[in-house]
Amino acid sequence: MASLIFLLSILSLLVLIIILILKASRGRPLIATFKKIGWLIAGYTVAWIVFRILWIQVPVPFGTDICFDDWCATITGYESGATIQKQFSALGTESDWLVLHVRMSNHARGISQKPSEPRIYIRDDQGRSWPYSNTGQQLFEKISGIQPAIDSRLELHQSLETIMIFQVPKNAKGLYAVIEEGPFITRFIFPENQSVFRIK
Repeated sequence: MASLIFLLSILSLLVLIIILILKASRGRPLIATFKKIGWLIAGYTVAWIVFRILWIQVPVPFGTDICFDDWCATITGYESGATIQKQFSALGTESDWLVLHVRMSNHARGISQKPSEPRIYIRDDQGRSWPYSNTGQQLFEKISGIQPAIDSRLELHQSLETIMIFQVPKNAKGLYAVIEEGPFITRFIFPENQSVFRIK
């Protein structure tokens, strides 16, 4: 529903811009069209803010698929603790290291799937967030082997499992793993309640 409203708003804006260009080329007054564009943008902005205020995080159990069309991903579990911290101690001891186990799957009926800019990050209860650690990932893969990328193309009904390494401050509390997909423009879609995985 949120995506549909976004698309209709974009189409309406494009139509108004075309009308504006046509009026300008014919020397007609532009004020009325500018006002419509302003009202459209203002109305959408206010609605987006309201949706954002009402937005909540919904913790879900590990293994729950988070789907974007027919591409789905989930966190199946995580590792932390003294053994993990020791494994990554060569990269510094001022942070905590988290090892997330991720499963991606294709739920389509007849085609392969490749997600558009998927991402997984850790967020705390203060709104701070951390993407996966490149240096930590490299160290892990040097020992355990190359892991499949989360944007790997999946054949029909195929599932892939991968491991991702995250580095967070030691004082970070209330950690959640978040899965998202889509380009930057998707951030302008009305925020909907977000399923997250509670880490600690």
